[in-house]
This record gives sequence, C-alpha cells and structure tokens, in this order.
Amino acid sequence: MQAITYEHDNQKAIAPLKTKNQYEPRRRDNLRRQAILTAVREWELNLPGQAQEVVTQLVAEQWSKEGGRGITVNKQNLYRYLKNETNSSKYTAYVMQLADAISMAMPIEIARKHGLRQGKTDIELVAEAIKETGEHHQAKLLGLPTKKQAKEGFENLLANAALLPGELAGVMIAHLQALAPLFT
Repeated sequence: MQAITYEHDNQKAIAPLKTKNQYEPRRRDNLRRQAILTAVREWELNLPGQAQEVVTQLVAEQWSKEGGRGITVNKQNLYRYLKNETNSSKYTAYVMQLADAISMAMPIEIARKHGLRQGKTDIELVAEAIKETGEHHQAKLLGLPTKKQAKEGFENLLANAALLPGELAGVMIAHLQALAPLFT
C-alpha cells in the first residue's frame, strides 16, 4: 500500500478584529486629551457653583444630540476619562470620541483658545455684520459699479445670515431665492 499525504490549505484572509467604527488611539491623542482636560478646567473656572455637574450635563446633552452611543457620560466617568491617571488607551479613545461633544458644549472662546474648535463669537459676528452692512451702504451711496454693489450686498447678506442659528439661516436664504425674481 502507498501512503498519500494531503495538504489542507485552509488559510483564509484574516479579517481585522475591530470594525471601522471603533476608534483606535493614536500617539498624539494623549496630548489632545490633556488639552481637552485643560480646556475643561478653564471652563469650570467660569461656572459658578457645581461646575463639574454643569459641565457633565452639557456634555451629556451634546453627546446625545449628536447621536453618541456606547459611552456613559456622567460626572465620575467623564472626569475619569479626562484625567486618565492610569494612562489607559481605552480612556483616551473615549475622550477622543467625546471630543466633539465637549468642544461644542463649552464656550467658543475657551474651545478656540485651546485649539478644539474654530469659529467666531457672537460679538465678532455682530461686528462683521455691521462692517459688511456699512460697506454695502457705502457702495450704494458712492455710486460704485453694479457688480461691486452686488458683491457688497451678497457679503452683507451672508454676514447677517451668520447671526442666525444654522437651520434658520437656510430658511432665510431660501426665502431670498424665492424673492429674487421680484428684483429683476
């Protein structure tokens, strides 16, 4: 009798154990976590009374508004994640997932100072709207070419639309588009 040997080639393509939507911490995330903690500490100084409770409540509301799932946001957990005293990559990953909610919940001045968010304060938006309105009026009174007046008018509309919440700005622009035929 002859011996027959078989080779079983059962090697399958190895699939990653983590799905795409799971966050993998990066080297720089710990520095960003520290920046977020510093920003939250500064935010607490601006709040009277029970600052940590207020911060936690605002972050939890923003997290749920963004549709966040899988992370329990309460005072104990949030500050445990932010401090990350054991240097856990799991807690760093949680902070990175919560980073947008934290930066959106805090005042823009603090978030911008710590590089967490870009944008303008309400005072800056009003100042820009006043400036653009003045430039539009000036272009009209000086009798500048129609193209220049139209440019200044458009910039004026955009600056004033920026004063409104996002959903209302879209409605205002839609109304302006509906009114456009009346002015031609």
